[in-house]
Amino acid sequence: MSLGMKMMRKTMLKVSKSQLTFEETVERVRENARKVGWNVPNVLDLQKHYTEHGFGDMSRATVIYFCNPRGGYDISRDDEFKPMFVMMPTGVCVYETSTGEVQVARMNLGFMSVMFGGIVRRTLKEGGFKLERALEGITAA
Repeated sequence: MSLGMKMMRKTMLKVSKSQLTFEETVERVRENARKVGWNVPNVLDLQKHYTEHGFGDMSRATVIYFCNPRGGYDISRDDEFKPMFVMMPTGVCVYETSTGEVQVARMNLGFMSVMFGGIVRRTLKEGGFKLERALEGITAA
């Protein structure tokens, strides 16, 4: 892995080992997201999606999409921030490694918040806090 990719992974993404099985992790992430105030508009089984499109078997991977309609709406009211729609809703990916470990990956919204000001900063900071709360009891400390 290149130095740039390592730096990006350390700053833009967070990856944590799950303490649960794959199925338990997906279900608990969905439940906990709702408990802390997220909407979950979509769940995508990537393994199924890729194999349905003719690609060989792969390890399990599921993306659970987290949405904060109020925050997204507030950000999108200003044309300057509409490009941020590409990050909405934000995905949390539960996947298995080649060794069978269950990992949880997500964007580091708290870190990303410092790149912005105003409503965007507040929304990303709050979103990062709520996202991590949704993973409490699932990921290793």
